[in-house]
Amino acid sequence: MGYTNLKEMLFDAKKNGYAVGAFNIVDYTTMSAVIKAAENKKSPVIIQTSAKTVSLYGYQPIVAWVKALAIHSTVPVALHLDHCKDLDMIKNCIEAGWSSVMIDASSLPLEENIELTKKVVAMAKPKNVTVEGELGIIAGVEDDIFVKDSRSYLADPDVCVEYVNATGVDVLAPAIGTAHGLYRKQPNIDFDLLNEITQRVDIPLAIHGGTGLSEETLKKCIAKGGSKINVSTELKHLFRNSIEEYYKANPEDYEPVKIIKYMEQNVIRRIEDFIDVFGSTNRAL
Repeated sequence: MGYTNLKEMLFDAKKNGYAVGAFNIVDYTTMSAVIKAAENKKSPVIIQTSAKTVSLYGYQPIVAWVKALAIHSTVPVALHLDHCKDLDMIKNCIEAGWSSVMIDASSLPLEENIELTKKVVAMAKPKNVTVEGELGIIAGVEDDIFVKDSRSYLADPDVCVEYVNATGVDVLAPAIGTAHGLYRKQPNIDFDLLNEITQRVDIPLAIHGGTGLSEETLKKCIAKGGSKINVSTELKHLFRNSIEEYYKANPEDYEPVKIIKYMEQNVIRRIEDFIDVFGSTNRAL
C-alpha cells in the first residue's frame, strides 16, 4: 500500500460511510505507533503534523521517518500538515514531500480565505498533494492559538459551496460545533448542518476536535458525512501520562527504551480503539 495522499483514501471513506483517523504525532515513536495500529487493524491512516512539530524537527526528517515506515507498510499512509497559516511553511512541506497540507485562513474574510486557498492549491496540484481548507471558526486550542467559544461560529452551507467551487480544494473542514483541545462542557454539534453540507458539496469533510467525543457522537458525525476525524490532544496526554505512570511504578528505572516502549504500546491500543469506532478496520485499499 505505502505512502499516498488523502484524495483516494477519503473518497473511498465518503463513498462507503466510514472515516479515516488523522492522528497528530509528536515524535518518531508516536508516528510508528499510529502506523502499527493501522496495520494491526488493516486500516488506512493519516499522520498529522502541527506547525510546531514541523518547526521542532524540520521538514526532511519528518518526511524521511514517515516514508521509511510507509514504504513497506501493508496499509495506505498519508502525511498531512494540520492547521497552517504560513504559506512559506506550506510551500516547504510540499517541496519536502508531504502528501497533503491544510491552509487555515478561516479567520480571514471569505474573499481572502478563497485567494489564499487558491494559492495553496496552485502550489500543491502539480506535486499531487491534496489540500484541506476550513470554513467557520472552531473553538478551543490548536497550536497555541486559543479561540474562545464566543468567537467561534459555524460554517454556512452556501459559503461552503462557493468556497469549494472557487478554490478547487480537496477536503473541507467546516465548523459544526466541535472544538480543539479538551471539552469543558457537552459540545453542541449541529448534525443537521453537517448533513446539509455533505449533501451540497462533493468533496470529503474533515471533523476537527475528535478528542473527548463519545463513541455515539463520533459515529453520528460519520453517518452525517464526516470522512476524516482529527485526534490530537488525546495523543499528547497519552505521551505525558505514559511517562508519569511508568516512572511512578518504576521509580528506580532509568532505561529510556523501556518507557518509550511502554508509551508506544499505550498509543497503539488507543489508536486501535479509534479505528474500530471510525469504521475503517479492514478498509485498507
